[in-house]
Amino acid sequence: MSTNKKVLIIDDDIDFCEATKLILESGGFEVSIAESGKSGIDIASKLKPDLAIVDMMMETWSEGFNVVSKLRAAAATKKIKLILLSAVDIQGPYSEANEPSGDDAKPDLILAKPIKANDLITYVRNLIG
Repeated sequence: MSTNKKVLIIDDDIDFCEATKLILESGGFEVSIAESGKSGIDIASKLKPDLAIVDMMMETWSEGFNVVSKLRAAAATKKIKLILLSAVDIQGPYSEANEPSGDDAKPDLILAKPIKANDLITYVRNLIG
């Protein structure tokens, strides 16, 4: 069952990317991978996925936040649904990101790693169908 919905995974952990790609493809999604924040922004601009899954900590602690902000700021990518993944408990400006607010630079959802395969597919489907 293919939804033809496109998902972009932006994470510098290639093992995580490959595993997550298999999970999402089993849910019927078309999946692309970017191994850095910069390439993720470039690929998102060209591919215009329905959703991007962004790792919070890549080369730098704040890289995931920067990717989210840049995707939200660009006209070509501001409508992409964004899930921010974190292996640490997020404190600070994004800790309430799951609550509705007027801050357009926030991701649509913040999830903790590791995440169960079925849960991830459910979250993605809830955001993009």
